[in-house]
Amino acid sequence: MSIISAFFAAFMYVVFAQNLVFTGGYGISESIRSAARPRQLMLFSITIVFFSTITSFICRILLFIPALKAASITVSLVVYAIVLIEIFLITIAVLRTALKGSSWTEEEKEIFFRQTAVAAFNTLVFVVPFINEKAACTVGESIAQGFGAGIAFILATVFIHFGMKKIEANPEIPESFKGIPALFMYIAILSIAFTGFTGKALFF
Repeated sequence: MSIISAFFAAFMYVVFAQNLVFTGGYGISESIRSAARPRQLMLFSITIVFFSTITSFICRILLFIPALKAASITVSLVVYAIVLIEIFLITIAVLRTALKGSSWTEEEKEIFFRQTAVAAFNTLVFVVPFINEKAACTVGESIAQGFGAGIAFILATVFIHFGMKKIEANPEIPESFKGIPALFMYIAILSIAFTGFTGKALFF
């Protein structure tokens, strides 16, 4: 399999067969919040893609260290947390420097930095390195999976946003069932559909 084919296969696997929002419930609350605020979706989604890709790549490189590769999940979790924190701090420092003298108000900057923090520590991003380790991916495939995890979040949020609009516009839904109850049912159906891509049985 060529490098491009392997990259594409890993990307598609994470976006559909391993969409963590629907098949694992990771980041679902943030996905719902983003779906309810579509104006902020693009910026937040770009941040998710950035952190998931960079974190996945660096953590995969670290697995070349024999001691870390043989370490327990607890030790790996600590190392990955440190990597993610360092990436976040460097990113914030660069952004603060870049935004100096911009037309953004202090309030707009703080909102942006808050969203960046939420994106960085979202569980969707945090779980990517464990997928890479479990799947024994190459470095290229790890980058594809990190990028795919970000795209999977965007895809999930777009689907949820679309569902919200349809639920609000449907007059046949009883008043007591509108809003959150109907949305959870919609997400549950989507989760079943995405679980179908994994080829796993729902019941054992």
